[in-house]
Amino acid sequence: MVRLTVSPVATFLASTSFLSASLAAYNLTDSYTPSNWFDKFVFWDQKDPTNGFVQYKSLAAAAKAGLIAIDGAGGPNAAVYMGVDHKSKDPAGRASVRISSKKSYNHGLFLFDIEHNPGSICGTWPAAWLLSDSGQWPVGGEIDVFEGANDQRDNKMTLHTTPGCRIVPTGAGSSSSSSFSGKLDTPDCDVNAPAQGKNMGCGILHPSTTGKSFGTGMNANGGGIYATRWTRNDISIFYFPRSSIPADIRTGSPDPTKWGMPVAKFATASGCKIDEHFRNLNIIFNTSFCGDWAGGAWKASETCRAKAPTCEA
Repeated sequence: MVRLTVSPVATFLASTSFLSASLAAYNLTDSYTPSNWFDKFVFWDQKDPTNGFVQYKSLAAAAKAGLIAIDGAGGPNAAVYMGVDHKSKDPAGRASVRISSKKSYNHGLFLFDIEHNPGSICGTWPAAWLLSDSGQWPVGGEIDVFEGANDQRDNKMTLHTTPGCRIVPTGAGSSSSSSFSGKLDTPDCDVNAPAQGKNMGCGILHPSTTGKSFGTGMNANGGGIYATRWTRNDISIFYFPRSSIPADIRTGSPDPTKWGMPVAKFATASGCKIDEHFRNLNIIFNTSFCGDWAGGAWKASETCRAKAPTCEA
């Protein structure tokens, strides 16, 4: 597997593998490693679609600025380094990197091994996600596997779709479910759902109360693996802290049937016909700043609003 790092202000240390299902198990289809990483991804160097205070750089520009590198190249612990400019102040936005896999996928098991990610710092907005290549968002769907903003302590997993996809709780409470351990935050995946904020989608919060599934707490715990299983029936996300990674993953033979309850599950049976809303998804990593989410949620954080009236200030 790969490890990916992003810099002192926003640091990712992650690895990614894609596995396709056979009748009995999953077979490794693609492995994104330090030796092939930059060949398998395209660098986005246009304006941030989420209005972030950020300047995404091309491969050449990112390399020249020291935003990307291979740490320990050729060694057993080689890592892909992807960073942001944490030294300069630029009125046009902070230099960063956003990459998208050249290959798109339909169904499978995706393993994101994240050893280090951006700390829970006001203004940051890191994500590891899957996005349709339709070019007409949200047609084809979006799956946010790992995402958070500002001083957020636990991960939020979200789907973004066109109308007709909802998550219906099946537990005792309006935000609980018998099929996943997380807490349902917003139930309608439609980005224009009238009863929710614009573009919110259907989100499930990690159930941790210790702040170890995202940001600073996750880093202190040595990171972990987010595994996303995407089938015609459901999209399920599992999280394993570094000390609790299943043996079947460590030996390269992952078996989700042995992993217990996922932290998030979006299923056809609960109100969303998966294959009608998700197709041809690319893997994306990026770190943005402020923008629609981190900027919009700034005042909701006591820590952040004490620093400045707005994220961009």
